[in-house]
Amino acid sequence: MMYDVIIVGGGLSGCSAAIQLADRGYKILLLEQQKYPVHKLCGEFLSVEVIEIFETLGILDAVNAIGAHPIHHAVLTATSGATFEHSLPGTALGLSRYQLDPLLFKRAESLGADCKEGTVVREISGDFASGFRVMTSGGEFTSCVVLAAHGKRSALDSNRPFAARKSPWVAFKSHCDGLDLPGTIELHAFPGGYCGLSMIETGQVNLCWIGHETILQGSADRNLPDALYENPALRDRLDHLVCSPAVRTRLSQISFELKGNFDGDICMIGDTAGMITPLCGDGMAMALRSAEIAVPLVSDYLDGTLSSSRFKQQYQRNWQREFRLRLQLGRMIHTAFIQPKIAQASLNICRSVPAIGHWIIQNTRG
Repeated sequence: MMYDVIIVGGGLSGCSAAIQLADRGYKILLLEQQKYPVHKLCGEFLSVEVIEIFETLGILDAVNAIGAHPIHHAVLTATSGATFEHSLPGTALGLSRYQLDPLLFKRAESLGADCKEGTVVREISGDFASGFRVMTSGGEFTSCVVLAAHGKRSALDSNRPFAARKSPWVAFKSHCDGLDLPGTIELHAFPGGYCGLSMIETGQVNLCWIGHETILQGSADRNLPDALYENPALRDRLDHLVCSPAVRTRLSQISFELKGNFDGDICMIGDTAGMITPLCGDGMAMALRSAEIAVPLVSDYLDGTLSSSRFKQQYQRNWQREFRLRLQLGRMIHTAFIQPKIAQASLNICRSVPAIGHWIIQNTRG
């Protein structure tokens, strides 16, 4: 069957693109390898700009009905005990991917997109000139455009340059009981990494840490390595938290490189194009926003008002303009925050000159 657009990956960016393109009347195929609902490794913190995006996608009322937890305040701590607190520039949300992804997937389906769960994409071939062929566990499909939204790292990335370079970053996520953090996101630095804590719609705390692979060495518990307990504020939190055995996900080889906006003529959106460091707390919003950047250009290309070469040039330019500074700043902050002495000095500076912390928060989000 021939589609206007095939979207590989039914996460935030893939579903967002499917919703917007289906709403414009295009024939869309959305392919997701997992079956919803499913837990995914994620900080599950939605930055303030997502409210407008959810309204555009037609899911804001449903998100509110689920009970997304409002977050207004951020607290950062270092291993030394240094802290910095700051109000967020609006209302952020704590919402699990277990709830959000199926909501977006069903919204795309309700608008006429052909949405297939449990479908593994094995190969993508073709180009703008001859069209695309997508081979899957459920058969072969063809389209005029392919949007790749398959996430942080996939077997489909095997030929992309970033995939050949080993990354030392590992991460873990769980939902936890035993502690209330109303209206607040906490970010706790420890030697080699940092851990985020914030509440979600269930009333539980989402715990998500990222660290250098060396922190696992000599740790009896690879989910909560010894390094996390070196931060006294985080240690106090962990002493009260009980991680759910049903919600434990881990991921390795996490890359923060600029991965590229195209692989041949396959257009990359969301984390497939590049992801900001989790410390900045804007990854989910960026994934949704990247779809908003791509959709008008895809529409113009399909309508014949934009050539394939101009589509590629404009998407790359618009994506870089929107995200490049944020990604670079995120990597710099990430590098500083995982080093105890630099983290301590940075938080002390932000506490003494709050305008610096405010500038960082403003410039790591849309």
